[in-house]
Amino acid sequence: MLDPIPVPPLLRDAIQPLATRLHLLTLPLHIHEIVLSYALYNLIDTVLAPLISRRLFPNHYRAFSRRTQLQWNMHVTSLVNSTFISLAAIYVLYADVDRLSDTWEQRMWGYTGAGGMVQAFGAGFFIWDLQICAANVKTLGVPDLVHALMGFIISFLGFRPFGLFYGIQYALVELSTPFVNFHWFLNKLNKAGSTLQLVNGMILITVFGCCRLLWGSYMTKTFFGDVWTALHAPRSSWTTYNYSPTQKPLVLQHHAEWWVGIVFLATHTVVMSLSIFWFGKMIATMRRHYAASNGKRKAK
Repeated sequence: MLDPIPVPPLLRDAIQPLATRLHLLTLPLHIHEIVLSYALYNLIDTVLAPLISRRLFPNHYRAFSRRTQLQWNMHVTSLVNSTFISLAAIYVLYADVDRLSDTWEQRMWGYTGAGGMVQAFGAGFFIWDLQICAANVKTLGVPDLVHALMGFIISFLGFRPFGLFYGIQYALVELSTPFVNFHWFLNKLNKAGSTLQLVNGMILITVFGCCRLLWGSYMTKTFFGDVWTALHAPRSSWTTYNYSPTQKPLVLQHHAEWWVGIVFLATHTVVMSLSIFWFGKMIATMRRHYAASNGKRKAK
């Protein structure tokens, strides 16, 4: 399945030398989507989120501290990204029959334009996310910066291409992120412990546990099974594939390098560790809000 958004030739040719030097072979085909998404997320963060929030929640938003407004705008941007990426990934999984792969080689180095598009929009988001987290690390904390850095590394190494078959499926972990944002919004709108937040919290914990912990762990395990096979495959078994943007079977690279496997193993381990850490904090927060809600009802 081809990328529905064609790349401008001038932009593709401009990035080609750098992409060749960095061995990011499919980056020139999606550079326009990276630039577009990065610009869009900056626009949402700095212009649209404050503008819309002042209209929808004038009393609350104007009363927020500068720190809370920064976090609010980031959560709005994250909500837009996670919703789009989740829907786009589901569509590609359903409609892109070219990505279906039977061999470890195709799963490791297989590539389709539609999958590359989802990857590119994710890469644009992580550039924005890394920029914001690095500039506000004292406010947002080190875990957020580490998560942004890991996402940035994974998304750009995928342009070798590498692991896109798994990357699209792993994107389903974003299904939990909208509920994370809703939970945070309700806190700031003085709805902590409300029935709405408790319902959202139960959905959040269920979806987070299923998508990020169970599905994420399964994808990591199966992905590294193929990585292990690729790293130990004899050179004579490697297959050479040709690539053209107009062809359907888009399978490129066929060279397994240890450092790429190690980087992916390290980044996935960090991301999964952060997910477990955040899941524990969610459980503690839900218990606290539930206890506070029960206390208020008993007092009445």
